[in-house]
Amino acid sequence: MKTWDELKKEGSRHYVIGGIQPIDLYRELGIFRGFALASIIKYASRNVGQGPDENPVSTRDMQKIIHYAELLIASCGEKEIP
Repeated sequence: MKTWDELKKEGSRHYVIGGIQPIDLYRELGIFRGFALASIIKYASRNVGQGPDENPVSTRDMQKIIHYAELLIASCGEKEIP
């Protein structure tokens, strides 16, 4: 399992503001869990109701879902999320 810092390096650099990544701020404020879950829902919902002939599932969106899920796990440690 990757650490929080390893996973952050895989994210987009364009979100860094003054050397600070917003996800670090969200984590420090205790709101990262909600942000991560909302991001997962956002990327998943982009692919709802789209048949393979109309618009195939976005591989990029699926990778973002995985990335946010891994960040959420790393943020919470090994404990079970209620």
